[in-house]
Amino acid sequence: MKTSYFFILIFVFGFLFNSCTENLSFDDYNKLPQAEFWKTQADAEAALVSCYGDLSGWSFVDGSTLGPEQMASDNTAKGSTTGSQADMLAFADFSFTPSLARFNNLWTSRYSVVNKCNQVIKYVPDMTLDATTKNQILGEARFMRAWIYFELVRTFGEVVVYNGLPEGGAYNIAKSSIPEIYQFILDDLKFGYENMRKTAWETQWKGRVTAWSARALEAKVLMYMASGSNFMEDGQAILGKTWTDVKTVTDDVIQNSYYQLFNSKGDSSFYYLYRLENENCDESIFEVQNGASTTTGGINRSPYTLNTWVKAGRDGCYGYSVPSDDLVADWSARETAQNDKRYRFSVVFKGDILPDGDVVDGAAALEGITGTPRYNFKVYVPKNQQTKLGGWIKIIEQNQRLYRFAEVLLIDAEAELRLGNASAALTSLQAVRDRARETTYSVSDVTLENIWDERRFELAFENDRYFDLIRTGKADEVLGARGWIYPKNVFYPIPQTQIDLSGGTLVQNKHW
Repeated sequence: MKTSYFFILIFVFGFLFNSCTENLSFDDYNKLPQAEFWKTQADAEAALVSCYGDLSGWSFVDGSTLGPEQMASDNTAKGSTTGSQADMLAFADFSFTPSLARFNNLWTSRYSVVNKCNQVIKYVPDMTLDATTKNQILGEARFMRAWIYFELVRTFGEVVVYNGLPEGGAYNIAKSSIPEIYQFILDDLKFGYENMRKTAWETQWKGRVTAWSARALEAKVLMYMASGSNFMEDGQAILGKTWTDVKTVTDDVIQNSYYQLFNSKGDSSFYYLYRLENENCDESIFEVQNGASTTTGGINRSPYTLNTWVKAGRDGCYGYSVPSDDLVADWSARETAQNDKRYRFSVVFKGDILPDGDVVDGAAALEGITGTPRYNFKVYVPKNQQTKLGGWIKIIEQNQRLYRFAEVLLIDAEAELRLGNASAALTSLQAVRDRARETTYSVSDVTLENIWDERRFELAFENDRYFDLIRTGKADEVLGARGWIYPKNVFYPIPQTQIDLSGGTLVQNKHW
């Protein structure tokens, strides 16, 4: 049972903000908030909590996200039963068009969060609050806005930037360029780093971001910018960012933040990292607060788990985005060759005995894979920790880990190696490998390919692999046989629905 005050607020205010009751509700995307709000600190905090709460919505973890961000990679396949949500198969062969509804769902759900963040950013500065509280709230809203725009720019490339609420409701504006979007993201993160607290939150507020969350995200954003020569058509780094820029930030996070790898469970640390009792631990930089509330109508707050855990059987989930044939073959071989314990803690097969004593059952076959059905083990919730509200509201307790300190170490390893510091790269890389109980590398083993492989397995099912293949220039090699084409598929198409609604103000991406 989760008891943190922040977790409870997400359900209380998340429910109210998405209902039509009382004065706490916000109007829909592209409309102004209700005038009677924004009076007290409690109002400001409620609005901020609603921004966090939106990240647990269905479109963030159903096929609208699982398709373009996971199934398009070589790590997962559609799964579930044949014919179920068949439109997601378009990501297996890149046969989708701009009219695919999944793209519009992804777009509108992200801009809904942007809109809520912008309301906080517009109205909080004029409220009577102490400067520390005001800047913390603004920093958190700008962090989440930066997070969403980073996802949007990686997904669609050129998108519309709303820096606050447009005067007169003028939302129908043209897209910004990719460099402009990245600069906008960096500006938000700079504000967050300079204005938010630099200490971890107390237990009751765990899950809220801090200055170090912003600084860590800056490192990842800069990594993509410095990698621009691998995927941008002009062959240049974005805004001239370099790996020295990346290293400056990773050094700061590694040396000065409170983040550390979760290692307290010995050989089983990677397994326990994803259990409920270790949510929001010191490795967590950002995660979605999920679970259930019996006091607000039994809201489902974790379709993340429901969508990906065992199809039918004991838990009766949907079984989408399952480990692909390629991932299983490569990871099984790695387990044998390098003693990678993450494999058994990340992939579970039909017939396996679970830690709670049950046997994985479910569907006899899953679409898109051959052999024994298998699932993402990271989302597993033991029976004795399930809320069991009934009906389809089940397996809803698991937080979604969006960004972890382990990735900062791997970003640092890549930056160090690209700058010619193989020994320093080894230090960061081996820290991640040691937790997985992998074999010890020597300096000669520190190659870009090995760092990228480490990312593939460490971050499996965490929505990074597809974007990594593009960032590193490997997408054509790995995905080309399935239909991925450079430069067309570097970015997904702008949803046709949005182009139509704009009356032509939005222009479709080049090559689409």
